[in-house]
Amino acid sequence: MQNDSGKTISIWMTTAKVPEKLVLTENTYADVCVIGAGIAGISTAYMLIRAGKSVIVLDDGPIGGGQTSRTTAHVSNVLSYGYHELEQIHGKEGAKHIAQSHTTAINTLIL
Repeated sequence: MQNDSGKTISIWMTTAKVPEKLVLTENTYADVCVIGAGIAGISTAYMLIRAGKSVIVLDDGPIGGGQTSRTTAHVSNVLSYGYHELEQIHGKEGAKHIAQSHTTAINTLIL
């Protein structure tokens, strides 16, 4: 299977105003170091900061770059497969967990 994901251009890649990233130039301290400034890393850092931790995020590319810039990172309840298909693949409980996990992700990020 060929991976062509690096060839796609999403609308936010051309329209989003991404903050300029700072370069780490000296030794520093934080409770947690998160590697990756995509949706998973930034979301993790956000939740840790909300929990009172100091956080440093490191990435070798732009903030929200990589796959995050090309997708919704599935922070959506609209999935590639319909829930009836997910139920056939994972059973009723599995489909229910999929729906709940996506709803939790959405609610966590917007609160």
